[in-house]
Amino acid sequence: MTLIDEMVMAARGVFALLSNNKNSPKFFDLTYAGLAGATIALLISLSLSAFLPSLIGQQDNQALLPYEAIIFTGTIYIIQIGAAAIIFNQFSRLDALVPYLVADFWSTFFVTTAMLLPSVLNLKNDLIMLILAICVLVIKINILRLIIKLPSAWHIVAFFAAQLGSGFIALIVLGHIFGVDPMINSQPQ
Repeated sequence: MTLIDEMVMAARGVFALLSNNKNSPKFFDLTYAGLAGATIALLISLSLSAFLPSLIGQQDNQALLPYEAIIFTGTIYIIQIGAAAIIFNQFSRLDALVPYLVADFWSTFFVTTAMLLPSVLNLKNDLIMLILAICVLVIKINILRLIIKLPSAWHIVAFFAAQLGSGFIALIVLGHIFGVDPMINSQPQ
């Protein structure tokens, strides 16, 4: 399967997750080979979100240079992957890590692309961002329910707490390292 074929199938999978379709796992290649393709998609989305603002003339609004933004966001992803591994290990479900990453990376690719469209089209619509945030929440919950098959709502809440906690701590630490306040859109100090 080519990366384009995998992308088309993953797009169907993300839509299936968004629509609460119990067959959503069949659209993803949940193996290590699928993880390779999903990682390429994640790197593309990180690059797009880092470099696109400068390409469309909005560089002055960014607190970080494009390469710094990739390092910043990539490091947060790595820390959150570590948190996911720890929580899956606590649930005795370390086997769920690769399928989780495949679905998460592909959903990140498509959501990032959707989030960049208002910028490219020069739309300042908070409603679009709110709708996308709700979609992200639905997709993430359904990855855990339909693909990973966590047994209870408590497991999903614990997973989200670990992800949010590790992401928040990483954001604070990296903000100090890079000299930006990650809680507001500020320029480097």
